Amino acid sequence: MSFRWLPALLWLSAGLLLITALVDLPPAWREALIAAVVGFILLALYFVRRFCTRFSDLQERANELSEQVETLTLELTRQQRRRLALIDGIPIPLLICDEHAMLRHANRLALEWFGFRHMTGKSLLALTFCYDLFLLMLKAARRESAVSGEITFSFPKERHTEAYIWYLGEADSHKLFAIALIDKSELLRLEQVRRDFVANVSHEFRTPLASIRSLAETLHDDPQMPAETRQRFLNLIVQEADRLARIADDLLTLTRAESMQPVREVFELAPVIQQAVQEMESEARRAQVSISAELEPNLRLFANRDQILQVALNLLSNAIRYNKPQGSVSVRVYREGNHAVLEVADTGIGIPSEALPRIFERFYRVDKTRSRETGGTGLGLAIVKHIVEAHGGRVEVESEYRVGSVFRVRLPLHATEPSEPQSL
Repeated sequence: MSFRWLPALLWLSAGLLLITALVDLPPAWREALIAAVVGFILLALYFVRRFCTRFSDLQERANELSEQVETLTLELTRQQRRRLALIDGIPIPLLICDEHAMLRHANRLALEWFGFRHMTGKSLLALTFCYDLFLLMLKAARRESAVSGEITFSFPKERHTEAYIWYLGEADSHKLFAIALIDKSELLRLEQVRRDFVANVSHEFRTPLASIRSLAETLHDDPQMPAETRQRFLNLIVQEADRLARIADDLLTLTRAESMQPVREVFELAPVIQQAVQEMESEARRAQVSISAELEPNLRLFANRDQILQVALNLLSNAIRYNKPQGSVSVRVYREGNHAVLEVADTGIGIPSEALPRIFERFYRVDKTRSRETGGTGLGLAIVKHIVEAHGGRVEVESEYRVGSVFRVRLPLHATEPSEPQSL
């Protein structure tokens, strides 16, 4: 019901009362006028009551609507926070852009990728320095559909990715698109490592096999060959066959080190290293290299004893093989904090600085000719690295070309081993 006539009734009642008070009227008229004024006042009071009741209802309704709006706003805020938390928690970089390739949101990993704290409100091209991604984003905006493509980033470091862009809908009069980046760099690196490994294995096997075939064909085609020459060829065939066997054995050792968890036991390190030194003494004498050892006792490891012995043998073999006549190899075992350190130093040919990052790669050789002449397979340091890392340790190397090298293997001591007392 409308209350627009209520002020008129009130003014009319007030006017009638004023007329009754000021004008001298006959009693009958006065009584009729007073009755009319009372009626108007009662009617006004009725409408005032209705107005107050309606106003109270409207106020309650307004309060209810205000509470509902506040509840909906709070729920909307919670949903937005959950969506942002979901986006930030996705383990791939995720960017949200508008149709003009202006960034609206970036998750935590995307910020880490490109080294920014805040990226919103800026151009996708200015943030990523990747024109290919910018063009792919404009293509998706033009089509308003999902697109994908291989994208290579050079900033802040080189990454090979697969980019997926899809349409999200409109918000604030802008069309929004999501960009997901799948990093393929490690997969491509591993694929390259696999191809290199297959190529290297094929090459390493092909060389001795070709030698064996050539020597065998020569023996087969020349039955009148002198006995001395025949014996020399047979010795070469045996040497090449031994080389094939060493490569196969090292490949199996490397495979076990990479794919199998070591069977561990508690043992003392010094006796194992002493055993390795004793086994390599005959090879050192043939190479005219002296070996000295300084082994600290009571350093106990929880590790695979045979694999740690293999590490020591490989390091000693390299130190002897790449040494100089009348050179020396020193072996040390000592404690450093909560780790036992095996140090093998030699006075050999050393390693050029540009080769240091690659010496732990499979089949990599600093001096390829010398390595083959001395029977090396190019897998020794790769085996050392994988065994040490499987035991929670690390390998370090220092070298000066034509002066010598120092290899350090750090392995965690057994948990019950007391660490060095810290100085106050």
